Amino acid sequence: MKDRTVVNRLVQEVRLHAHLTQRELADRIGTSQSAIAKLEQGGSNPTIETLERCAAAAGLAVQFTLIPLPVADPVVERYKLDVDRTLLRENLRTSVHARLQSLGEWQADLNVLHYAVTRARPQKVAEAPRSTPL
Repeated sequence: MKDRTVVNRLVQEVRLHAHLTQRELADRIGTSQSAIAKLEQGGSNPTIETLERCAAAAGLAVQFTLIPLPVADPVVERYKLDVDRTLLRENLRTSVHARLQSLGEWQADLNVLHYAVTRARPQKVAEAPRSTPL
C-alpha cells in the first residue's frame, strides 16, 4: 500500500472492532503485546499473513481488490493545459437551448460570410507604367 500508516491504523481498527486489548490480540495470533503496539504505531511493516491473522482473530477476513489505474493519454493531458476553464464554465452555465441557438446564429453568420467571399470579385490593380531604358 502507498501509505504504511493506513495499514497500521487498520490493525488498530480491527483490534478495536473486536473489543480486544493489544495483549489479547497478541495472544490470539501468537505474538507479543509489544509487537502489536509497534505494528499499530507504524514501527513495523506487517506482511499479508500477519494482517490476515489479525483480521481472523477479530472475526474478519482480509480481501484485496486490484483496480486498474486510468491510463493518462498524453494528447488529452496536453490539451487540458490549453483549455480556457473560465469560458468552459460560462458556457456550461447557459441552457442547452441557449447554446443551440447561439450555434445556429454562428452557422447563419458563417453562411453570410461564405456567400460574401464567394461573390466578391478580385479587383484588378492598375499596373504602373514601365520605364524605358535610356
